[in-house]
Parts: sequence; C-alpha cells; structure tokens
Amino acid sequence: MNALVIPILWPLFTAILLALVNGRYKLEKALSVLSTCGLAGWVFWLLWYVDQTDAGVVTMIVGGWEAPFGIAMVADRLAAIMLCLSMGVGAVVNAYTCWTVTDKQQKYFFYPLFQVMLCGVNWAFISGDIFNLFVAYEVMLIGSYGMMIVGASRSQIRQTLNYIAINVVGSTFFVGGVAVVYATTGHTNMAAIAQYTMTLAEGSPQAAMVTAGSMLLLTVFAMKTAAWPLFFWLPDSYPSVPAGVIGFFAGLLTKVGVYSLLRVFGMIFQQPGHELALDILLVLSGFTMLLGVLGAMCQWEIRKILSWHIISQVGYMVMGIGLCGSAHPAIVTMAVVGTIFYIVHHIIVKSCLFLVGGIAGRVAGTQELKKMGGVLDLAPGVAGLFLIAALSLAGMPPFSGFWSKFVLIRAGLHGEHFIIVTVAIVTGFFTLYSMTKIWSYGFWGKPKRERAAASYRGMMIPTAVLVVFTVFMGVFAQPFYRLATDAATIVKHPQQYIAAVLGEEALVGLPADTFDEALNETLDETADATAEPVAITVASTNQFDAFKSQSVRNAHDPRNVQVTDTKIAASDSGHTPETATNASAVPDAMPTQITHVDATPHAPAEVTH
Repeated sequence: MNALVIPILWPLFTAILLALVNGRYKLEKALSVLSTCGLAGWVFWLLWYVDQTDAGVVTMIVGGWEAPFGIAMVADRLAAIMLCLSMGVGAVVNAYTCWTVTDKQQKYFFYPLFQVMLCGVNWAFISGDIFNLFVAYEVMLIGSYGMMIVGASRSQIRQTLNYIAINVVGSTFFVGGVAVVYATTGHTNMAAIAQYTMTLAEGSPQAAMVTAGSMLLLTVFAMKTAAWPLFFWLPDSYPSVPAGVIGFFAGLLTKVGVYSLLRVFGMIFQQPGHELALDILLVLSGFTMLLGVLGAMCQWEIRKILSWHIISQVGYMVMGIGLCGSAHPAIVTMAVVGTIFYIVHHIIVKSCLFLVGGIAGRVAGTQELKKMGGVLDLAPGVAGLFLIAALSLAGMPPFSGFWSKFVLIRAGLHGEHFIIVTVAIVTGFFTLYSMTKIWSYGFWGKPKRERAAASYRGMMIPTAVLVVFTVFMGVFAQPFYRLATDAATIVKHPQQYIAAVLGEEALVGLPADTFDEALNETLDETADATAEPVAITVASTNQFDAFKSQSVRNAHDPRNVQVTDTKIAASDSGHTPETATNASAVPDAMPTQITHVDATPHAPAEVTH
C-alpha cells in the first residue's frame, strides 16, 4: 500500500508550505488547521481499512526493494490506532493554538515546526525498521526542540538546552543498541528480527548478544518514556512549552516511547532470556507510578502537577508491558490489551487536562493554585470539562480511565503480581487526591477577580471534543476493547506481521510453540463453553502442521481438542479464507487456512485434514 507514506509526507510538505507563507499569520493558521484535520480524516480511514483486511496488516517497502533489505513501512492495528491518536490530538491542539499563539511565536515558524513534529511522530508509528525508527525519533525531536524554544524566554532556553542534552545521550544509546542488534541478527527490519529471535536456542551466544542490545534500547525508550529513574528531565521541561502545544507534548511524545517499548519488547525480541527486560520493566513501573504521583502531590502549579502525573501514568503502561513476561499467554494478551487501552485513554485525557489547565489559567490569570480560586463561578463550563477529565485520569467509572486500569489490574491479579497491583491501586487514590487539590484551590472558593482575565470560550470547543471522547470511550468501551484485543493479538503472536512483511515463506521453520500459545490461549478462554465450537485462524501451512501436532500432543488434555472441517480455497492470487463447515463465522480470517476446533469435553481427540 504505497499510500502509507502519506502520514509522513503530508505534514512535511505542509511545513514547507507554511514556511513559505510565514508572515501571513491568519493564512498560516487556516492552512495548518485544514491540513491537520484533513490528514486526521485520512488516518481514521486507514484504521478502518486495516481493521477490515484479513491479516490486519498493510505494508509498503520504499523504493520497490524487497524486505528485509528495503525500508519497510508497516501499519497494523496498533500502528493505525497510534496514528489516529497522533492526528486526532494534533488537530485538536492545532485548533486550540489559534487562540494562544502570539505573532512573535508565528514569526519564528511555530506552525512549520509543529508540522515537522507531527511528521516525526507519525513516522515512528509506521516504521517497520528499528534504524528507521531512530531516524523518526530525530525528526520528531527537531520539531520538539524548535517548539520548546520558540519565543525564546530565559526559562525556555534553559529547559530546551537540558532537553537537548538528555536526548543527545539517548540518541547515542539508540544507535549503539541498533548496532548490536544488527551485528547479531544481520537485520534492522522488525519482522526479520522477530523471525530470527524466534529460532534462537536457549543459551546461545546470539541470544545473549540480542539481549545485550535490547538492554541499550530499553534504556533509550525508558528515557523517552520518562520511566523511573530516567524521568528527571520531564517535570521542568514540559511546563516551559508554549501554551496549547503543551497538550500535544504531554499526550503524545512520551507515548512514542511507550509504543516503542511495546513494539520492541512485546513483539520483536522473542529470544530465550527476553523475559529479563520485561521483569525489569515491571519493577520500574512500580517506582514510576508511585514516585510520579508523590511528586505531583508536592506541587502547587497546575502545569507542574500534570507534568508529574505524566510520569505516574506512564507507570501503568509500563506495568502492562512488564506483565508480558507472564508464563500464561492469556495473561500476556490481557496485559497488552490493557496497555493499548490505557495508551488511548491517557493520550486523550492528559492532553485534555493540559488544555483545560490553560483555559483555567487564562480565566484566573495564573496557574498557581494559591493565587487562583473561583474558576467555577467565573467559568462553570471550564470547571465541568476539568471535572470529567480529572475523574477519568483518577480511574473513576464510567470514564475511560476506569476500564483501562481495570484490565491492567485484572491482568496483574491473574499473574499474582500483588505488590505491583497494590502500587497501582494506591497510585490511583493519590491521583484522585491531586485532582481534588486542583479542584479545591483552583475552581472552588471565592473568585479573586470579577471577570475572566482573558477571553477563553473559543478554546473550549476543541477541548470539549477530547472530553466527549473520554466519556464515549468509557460508556461504550466494548468496541474499543475489541479493537485493542485484535491489535494485541498481532503484537504477541507476530506471525501475521512477519508474513505480511516478509511473505509466508518466512514462517517456515519457526518453532511450533510460537503458535501453540495462540491455540492454548483460545482453548483456555473457551474451555467453559462445553460444546460450543471455536474458530481458529492460522497463517500458513507451516502453522497448520504445528497446530495438528499440538492437537495430537494434547490428546489427553482435559479439553479433548478435536480438529475438524479444514478447508483451503485456492484462487489466482493465492489462498482466500472460507468459512469452515458448521462454523457460522470466522472473524478476522487470514488468507490460506481456516481450522475449526471443537473444545468439547469427553469427545475423542482426532485430527483430520
């Protein structure tokens, strides 16, 4: 699908166009908003298209080269979800800045830099190559450096220099990690690395070297994510970002790191010993949650409270990735689903809170809580927007924050990680305390002025879009949960991803256990369904053979697996899915094979093909 370059080229060309019309400020605003909204519409269509495909993955190899040698652009459901978040929040923030950007900021290329940042973020999400991911990070950082320093106040210059310094160190580690992985595997293509690491023997020097390289990448992504103990750069850096665009920084930039952790450690590195990184992440998540929320409780300025909460909430996402080290596939899948759901929730809610905080500061004339008060009387609509977003962040039902925390905590309880679950619950109560503190000092009380310090009503419209989404996502959680589940399946069982990028022949030789997990997970989840049939989709003949052998080995399994009614329908373009006999539907069927499984107790186990 050649159109996969659109999320990269569209904002890049928009940045060039905006730079050419610099000085015509109203035209710049209009072009930037129209471009961002247009691309947002396209990526939502892309998500629908990817979700409708059989494999759930669309690919493009730049320049016509064959993978793994060409640069791969890959959009599976996870990447498409992240693109929608990037452009959706980007469009909202872009519209919001029309009321906050100054002529001085526009003079120094505010909107072109914003588009460059969008280009880098989108590039990171659809990159199918870890070196290409590094390049995307650098493009994203160039835009973010410019956005932080635009306007050139003393505080901005100081914090931007700190931000640049820490990211230069991170980039050095990034290149080192990629070099070690490439030297060991011979690839930078993500699918090829996943294929290679699946076949490594336990105790082999190659597995040890891949693990060593992964530790360098873990350091980089933990730094980008602002996980403990590498979060020290964030609390002072983000509050110096210009009003409005801070919503994009807070919502998206650290989540690029979370996405990278999930993609790399959840899908790519499958070598023996990869669980070490996941165990480390699980430990880091507890400290990140707790120390982040404690830092927030000590602050008295809205932007700083919310900046510390970025760190705290990142801990929940890292917790979900760390739970992927569980030995039970169903727990792993649940953890990934919870992580994806939490990423979506947090990007929306955190961006919303920063935007609402900006409006509250505009009404009160300051964001220092001890100098605020009475915003509820001056601007009740703003207070309502804050209340909904704050309750969602704290995890109160029926908002999106409740369901995302619920899935992660449930995964932790099933995995018997009681300490980390306790930390997560305690952090939720402390988060509620922080939000109550903002409400009590900033919104309640006697107003300290007779009217709002500045106009604000236009800023409420884009902010309200995010508030409506978090309510909708909480009340109608099932479609989002289904989409997150489908996305998680590809992450934890990457055969579809590998086949889409490298071709089905790349699946030959992969160990049967890589598919056994998917089989056992599905059977475990439906073991209580007695005579209800289960539809299982496999990606290739190789996987079907592995499936058969697993079924035979499970002849004495109490679930008594019976494999029946296999059909292969050939066509000119290869194999196409066909519903198996007696199965009413096979959702999300992949090309080539469909197998119908009866998880029926007390039935003899037999395999027919």
